[in-house]
Amino acid sequence: MLIGRERESRYFKKKAASERAELLVLYGRRRVGKTFLLSNLFPEALFFSADLSDVHLQTARFSEEVKRRLGLPATLAVVTWDELFALVENLVRSRTLQGGGRFVFVWDEFQYLPERDPAFLSIFQRWWDSTFSALPVTMILCGSFIGMMERIALSSGSPLYGRRTGQYFLQPLPFAESSRFLPSMSVTDRISTYSVTGGIPLYLNQFASASSFRQGLLDRVFSPGEFLAEEGRFLVLEEFKRDPSTYFAILQAVAAGRTRPSEVATVAGVPYNSLGTYLASLLEMNLVVKEYPFALKKPKKTPLYFIDDDYLRFYFRYLHGRLDMIYRERGEEMLEMIAPSLPMHVSPTFEKICRQALEAWRSPQSIGRWWDSEDEVDIVAVAEKTLLTCECKWTGSPMGRRELAELQRRTGKVLRALGGDFETEHYLFSKSSFKGLEEGNGLHLIDPERLEQED
Repeated sequence: MLIGRERESRYFKKKAASERAELLVLYGRRRVGKTFLLSNLFPEALFFSADLSDVHLQTARFSEEVKRRLGLPATLAVVTWDELFALVENLVRSRTLQGGGRFVFVWDEFQYLPERDPAFLSIFQRWWDSTFSALPVTMILCGSFIGMMERIALSSGSPLYGRRTGQYFLQPLPFAESSRFLPSMSVTDRISTYSVTGGIPLYLNQFASASSFRQGLLDRVFSPGEFLAEEGRFLVLEEFKRDPSTYFAILQAVAAGRTRPSEVATVAGVPYNSLGTYLASLLEMNLVVKEYPFALKKPKKTPLYFIDDDYLRFYFRYLHGRLDMIYRERGEEMLEMIAPSLPMHVSPTFEKICRQALEAWRSPQSIGRWWDSEDEVDIVAVAEKTLLTCECKWTGSPMGRRELAELQRRTGKVLRALGGDFETEHYLFSKSSFKGLEEGNGLHLIDPERLEQED
């Protein structure tokens, strides 16, 4: 059953009902639910799931279902892409003659095809231009390696450039939809769980039967044989088969809070003049993000680097290099060891959830984080002529007048840095409620219960 994905479902159903041929690109990180989404939307679609096998093995495998649907003998040999595309053309025309409507084809893990056969994209382009673009067909190119999918399907240098009729970057679920996987948990435990699962449906399913965040961690992460214990290692190895140890070291440094390039290089043991190449690869694969302080014009300051993926941030902060404890069944001990720092891990996730809510409530024209050499504001946004500044606290103490005064002081610095004429509003997001404050006059007080209700 699909949870969430209403917007995505509407998009693909609309495209599949089009009167013209559609060539769509669906891409996003591994495990985000691309294949599951398409399988639910188009149960009768023909799925070609690629891998790194030889061409003749893949064409033979892909052709099996096509031959079955056409009633052709299974012994018919199909060894080239041209032979496969000719069969697909026959299948589409046969269905059209029988009044069967549009045909949906999904090329899953599409990025493997040109990697294994550099000629594939040119062959695909030729068949699309000469044949499929004039037929009632929807072809969806679905892939997981974000940077590679952008190069082979979206960039101006690709043979497919200008032929796609739409593209969709499938993102992890926001907190409001992720919460629907966790009906037995308190709202604070749901936020903590989001800091480990990051809105990835497959990961959320692992926690779905847990009554608490602690139970979910012990049962689904800190137990021998559970896939979330090692998923981070496999994800990075899949992306970086060469020199993975350097990428592991960089990701560990960033997960530990080293966000400046000089800090990352020192902690990871990477020469500073080589770091840029590694960071560029991590950015291309969407494993890290680069942030500048919020500005209305292009900022000139040095950027900071973060792991935006909550699961990978958790893995590289707590699991990488400690799997021996899990396999020696010392999960409880491991949890007690990391417990004091868990609030610091959850805090950036809480900020992300607050930002999601603010975007839903106010639809700002721009939003981000602001900092200078002395101060930081967790969330800064501009909605029309109003500057919104937010402080997010994931601590056991209520927020009060001191936190408001500090936010107001920092807001003054933001106003001077932006140089604009804005009205101001302040948001305090607190895990532990508020003391001595009343909402009104541009002040909004949001605790987790209200955050979830208003979402």
